[in-house]
Amino acid sequence: MTTRRARTTSGVVEFLEDGPADGTPVVLLHGFPDGPGTWDAVLSRLPAGLHTVRPSLRGVGGSVTDLEARSGQVAALASDVLDLLDALGLERVLLVGHDWGARAAHAVAALAPERLSGLVTLATAYGPRTDLDPQESLDDAAVAWYRYWLCTDAGAEAFRRDPAALVTWAWRNWSPALDLPESERAAMLRAFDTAEFAETVVHYYRHGAGAAEGLPRYAERQRVLDTWPAIGVPTTFLVGTADGCETLPAARSSAGWFADSYEVAELDGVGHFVQREAPDAVAAAILERL
Repeated sequence: MTTRRARTTSGVVEFLEDGPADGTPVVLLHGFPDGPGTWDAVLSRLPAGLHTVRPSLRGVGGSVTDLEARSGQVAALASDVLDLLDALGLERVLLVGHDWGARAAHAVAALAPERLSGLVTLATAYGPRTDLDPQESLDDAAVAWYRYWLCTDAGAEAFRRDPAALVTWAWRNWSPALDLPESERAAMLRAFDTAEFAETVVHYYRHGAGAAEGLPRYAERQRVLDTWPAIGVPTTFLVGTADGCETLPAARSSAGWFADSYEVAELDGVGHFVQREAPDAVAAAILERL
């Protein structure tokens, strides 16, 4: 495993790289609050010969966004992925994403399907969730309370003062059965202690809720994404039945937003961090799409 950095149009992306440069490329995107190490157990179950790239999302670890490009909107995250593919000379990849990484992966598939051979996404479903009935919509909003809390001045300020409080709460409540080693918790908290992490998180959720504007540089791509175009890339979506921040009705209602093959796997008793709790299932889904 090698830690590398690539210069893009918006900053510097730090990433972990494994395998031969001429191997089949697989790019794996972590979510919030997590880091590239979240894929360790999955990678150990994949065959040798793959060229795997695991970037740190903006604001995490050594990934640094230029001041004029700082934004948490999904179009920005997707742009980082596309820029990284260009910087590494990767024309077509299998893209894997969890949580924020799933949002970014879906966005890349919507914007540039020709860059992807397949898609594997975890936990966070694609689509506007307009098909939920009133009770399901309330249930969905209830588990997403933190998103709306960060849209308030009080919530955003509390998070800026102490991001670790929400981060550790999320690890405990979104995947109750997950027991992260203390050394890994400490390492991730250090990776989140950057100049832009908190602001990126606040803007991501505020923009997603319509409470903050996006940047003009991402406006064209964001306009496309806001229409929720159908995804024409073969996709597998995995979700845990014990996920503490995503609901099963939202996952089940997403099939209509895919124009190519789409498979859903509901993993019994698995929480939000699917790749950490069920690496065998995730590795199997990747192998099937490969």
